[in-house]
Formats: sequence, C-alpha cells, structure tokens
Amino acid sequence: MTENKKIKVALGMSGGVDSSVAALLLKEQGFDVVGLFMKLWNDPTCSTSRENSCCDEKAQMDAKMVADRLGIPFYVVDAREYFKQEVTDYYLDEYKHFRTPNPCAICNKKIKFGWMLDFAKKIGCNKVATGHYCQIEEANGALHLKKGADEKKDQTYFLYQLDQDQLGQIIFPVGHLAKDKVRELAKKADLPVFEKAESQEVCFIHDKSYTEFLKRYLPEDYFKSGRIVDLDGYTVGKHKGLVNYTVGQRKGIDQTGIFNNGKDPIYVTGFDKEKNELIVGKNTDTFKSEMTIDNLTWIDPKTILSDLKSTDLAVKIRYGASAVACEVADMKKDQITLKFAEPQRAVTPGQCAVFYIHDQVLGGGTILR
Repeated sequence: MTENKKIKVALGMSGGVDSSVAALLLKEQGFDVVGLFMKLWNDPTCSTSRENSCCDEKAQMDAKMVADRLGIPFYVVDAREYFKQEVTDYYLDEYKHFRTPNPCAICNKKIKFGWMLDFAKKIGCNKVATGHYCQIEEANGALHLKKGADEKKDQTYFLYQLDQDQLGQIIFPVGHLAKDKVRELAKKADLPVFEKAESQEVCFIHDKSYTEFLKRYLPEDYFKSGRIVDLDGYTVGKHKGLVNYTVGQRKGIDQTGIFNNGKDPIYVTGFDKEKNELIVGKNTDTFKSEMTIDNLTWIDPKTILSDLKSTDLAVKIRYGASAVACEVADMKKDQITLKFAEPQRAVTPGQCAVFYIHDQVLGGGTILR
C-alpha cells in the first residue's frame, strides 16, 4: 500500500456505482486518485432534452458527490469534439455502408483508453482506471485481458482492441467482484449511487431510436423505399430504406401471408445494395455456419498464431451472446474465415467478433460477411 501512494491514477467517473466503487477501492489501496468526468458529444438536433446518459448533469453531480465523499480531486474534462470525430462519425459511416456498428468498442479504444489515457499523462498520472468488469493478468512475459469474475457483467467484448502498452497502464478495480458485491460495498461506504440503475442504450442517441438519429444525419437517399424480396427473388413487400434494418430483424416488416400463409415469421437475411432490395426469409435462414472477419487486432501478437489453432478457441459475435466454439477455415494477413461448431443466428456485418480461449481474450475484428 505504501508503494501505491507513489502511483497517481486517473479514474474515469461516470456517476454510476461501478466507477464509484472503483474509486473507493483505489483509495483504500492507497493510490493517489484523481477523478475525471468526461463530457462527451451531445446531439444538438434532438428534440429530447436529455444529454448523454453517462455524462449528463445528473451523472456529473453524482460523480462529484462520490468524489467529495471519498475526498479525491474531481475534474470535468471536455472530450466532445474528439468523441464526435472518432465515435459518432464512425457510427454514421458504418450505417452508410449498411453495416451495424458497435460504438462502445470504438469508444473504449479511442476515448476511454485513448484520449483519456493521453490526458491522464498530461496531468502527471501513471495509470488510468475504470469500473469495467474485466481483469488483467501477467503471464509468460505478456499482459492478458481476462473476463470479469461476474460472467453476467463481463465487458471484455468491448475491450478486445486494447494492446500491450494500454494494458500496462490500466487498472480494473472491480473486475474481480460480482455486481451484487459492488453494490454492497457502495452501500456500506454510504456512497449515494449504490442503488443507481444502469444505462445500456447508445449514449449519444437521446430518444432511444437509432432510426430517428440516422434520419437527422444521413441524406434522404438512404431512406429511399425499395422492394422486399424473398430468397428466390420474389417481391413480398416494400421497405422504408435499408438503413432501417439489420440482419435477423423481424420488427418493422409486414408479417402477413408471405411464408406458410403467415404462420412463419419473416426476418431480414441480407441486403442487395445495388438494387436497393431488402432480402428476407424464415428464422432458419438467418443461421450461418461460417463468417469472415477483418480489421483484426490482437492483445498479444506474439502468441496469436498458435492460439488460433487451439481446440478451445471460441468466438463471441455480439455482447449478449455466449462464445461459441469455432475453428479457422482460412487465414490471411488482414482477414480470417471461421467455421462455427454450430450454426449461429444473425451474424451481422459491422458487429465485433471477439476471440476467447476459456476466460482469456485473444483479440478480434469486425464481421465482414
């Protein structure tokens, strides 16, 4: 603990219970803690009078109360312009190419462990910390990103783009704890946020409707109506613009009388961008036995070739899904094609695909097809 006093840590505080308990634990462990509350981009075109849920006025007040309760310095820092460039613009660009993006993964790479890490260095901090449910372990001369102890809260899926340099400068104080224990510690320490609900929506979409957000920022051509066709090319309806749909989606499509006299629901299976056609099928048609991934990044590049041959290799194709066993069918420098042990539903271009061996993250990429 005496040694920790020499380590100045910049803690990202959101006003939630996780980052608040992270502050509590760091303080108890003797670190020199500085609380940073980041102001992120706020959509000026939305009629809903709500800022980003993770950085609005209420969140800022909550974070400040916790910092005051714990007796640590607290600063509000402005990352709005950089957030707009790196996260919001990326989100919009992905939809322009009819992909379904994951802005949280980009935010963690570019903002929380990019911009904030650089800012922390400028104010003399040695490390950054957050309330993520993840763990870092050193073994065989490398740092490894491992799942949080609470499997239900594990957030490694969003952090697969971190590298060795970043991991060496990060602390995850609550990664070894269950969520219930985190709330218990917050209550015991009389932190005012111990019962605060979690926010799970995309933070910069105020009205919780990504389609309305896209309408405010994308040209009208992206919402041009076109044919809905089945897998044989027969017209079965009209869509309201391809950007309004994602693979596996059922909502927003006329379900009357197309398959089996309307008894089998209709799901999006793909897009024909050239013809502006939405392709649909039955639920069974949304399952795929393989996928191709690009934009590859690795936690530890030195070991990745041998790890990818492991019989314990698994991949996660969305945050809420379980990792599924897989094997590498083809590997190039910038792309990997995987075969699943069992067909997977709604393999969605633009989403993150993250590799695991048991509880360790190897890295990942973006689903290409």
